[in-house]
Amino acid sequence: MKMGRWILGWGIAAGLAAAPPIVLVHGGAGSSRTRQLDGTEAAARKGIETLKTGGGALAAALEATVVLEDDPRFNAGTGANIRLDGRTVQMDAAVMDGSTGDFGAVAALEGVKNPARVALKVMESPHLLLAGEGAQRFARVMGFPPYDPICPENRARFERLKQLLAEADRGNSELEAWTGYDWRKAWNFPRPLKEALVELLGHPDTVGAVARDAQGRYAAAISTGGTSITFYGRVGDVPIFGAGIYAGPRGAVACTGHGEEIIKRLVAKSVYDDLARGLHPQKAVDRALRNVPPSVGMGIIAVGDLGDGAGCNLDGPRKGSYRGTQRMAWSLAR
Repeated sequence: MKMGRWILGWGIAAGLAAAPPIVLVHGGAGSSRTRQLDGTEAAARKGIETLKTGGGALAAALEATVVLEDDPRFNAGTGANIRLDGRTVQMDAAVMDGSTGDFGAVAALEGVKNPARVALKVMESPHLLLAGEGAQRFARVMGFPPYDPICPENRARFERLKQLLAEADRGNSELEAWTGYDWRKAWNFPRPLKEALVELLGHPDTVGAVARDAQGRYAAAISTGGTSITFYGRVGDVPIFGAGIYAGPRGAVACTGHGEEIIKRLVAKSVYDDLARGLHPQKAVDRALRNVPPSVGMGIIAVGDLGDGAGCNLDGPRKGSYRGTQRMAWSLAR
């Protein structure tokens, strides 16, 4: 949806020539910098190829994100986390064009292969966000066929979590997200609790991409299957304007991690505001990560006039910066 055109393009506003094209992607907080790096590298290459063949920043960010949605190792699209009942997969996605302020998102969307592409269609509609059954009906009208995102990779994660659940009564520390709240008293899935295979450890690893094209325009795209330890219909930070995603004339930001905390802090918008004030993207990312408790897992990527930034707090800072993280796969292409 049109959010209202920015008054000035960033190059005009800053009095600078457009910086070189760039695509920066991440595979989510909790993804492996070693085992999943090839996936983020493939996504970054797709994004930069899109720019080199005439696509703009929005197309580059979207196409890079779709590559990650199609890789079952990541928690988005095919491979998205299975929810508590052992059957449900609900996905969120969003896109934002920094040159226009346009934004589109879907939430709790089921039965599609690439929710990020559906989010783009929402952007082109009169609305900002569609959710649940309405989002699915919209996807069908837009030509997206039914698709089952459950695959061997996310099923294997679910089976691992079943094993962890069996240890809940023995005080396994990995089960705090389950044992800290009596989920049984508020169970709201169509499938009865006693029939469900409850899983606990799906990584909340949203995938995302930020891009700058040759004209100096910025854009971002993000997609997720959410965390498994949620109620039916839960919506995280991804489709919330300014929380998990933001792009403007001075840069683009994409976040991953604990969705509720990202929403409360409007992390993406706060990082962007630092970019707009002239802070280097890496410093803006580091600043945001230092401002959250270590218990709040979070990762951020950003690109701006002065460069790029990436980091995740799951393994702490290295030499004062979170850029050296091994707990979030991320890749850059120019």
